[in-house]
Amino acid sequence: MSSNYQLLEKAERLELLAQLIYEALADRFGGATRETFKRLASEESQHASRIRLLAARYGQDRSLVASLAVDTPLIDRLLVEAAEALAAVKSGSWDGDPQAALAGAAALENRFCQAHAQSLSKDAHPELRAFFEQLAAQDKAHAALLKG
Repeated sequence: MSSNYQLLEKAERLELLAQLIYEALADRFGGATRETFKRLASEESQHASRIRLLAARYGQDRSLVASLAVDTPLIDRLLVEAAEALAAVKSGSWDGDPQAALAGAAALENRFCQAHAQSLSKDAHPELRAFFEQLAAQDKAHAALLKG
């Protein structure tokens, strides 16, 4: 079990890994595919910054972020999966077919969305829950963009 504050730390790491994945993909493709990956890298960076700001804002108010214990096995698995995907991209495993790379990234986004939606307890502070619901909606939008 993790506190909501620890969940925020893990969620930030996941967003940063997604940013790195998209940056690496942008480096490996050209044209519209490159621009899509660059855009998503920027948005993932913004997500990580928003999470970091939220954690800082509530860092002093333990009733908002640390009072509830949450299960994080899904986000823990996704952190491993994202790190493995980044290594695969860097090794060239995603090279060659832009459509396959876009589809693979869309599948990752769908799983990231699940992490945001499922990792946060229903008993969490409403503002914190709403924040993660917004992130999940943005991940859905990313997946839709990747699917074209």
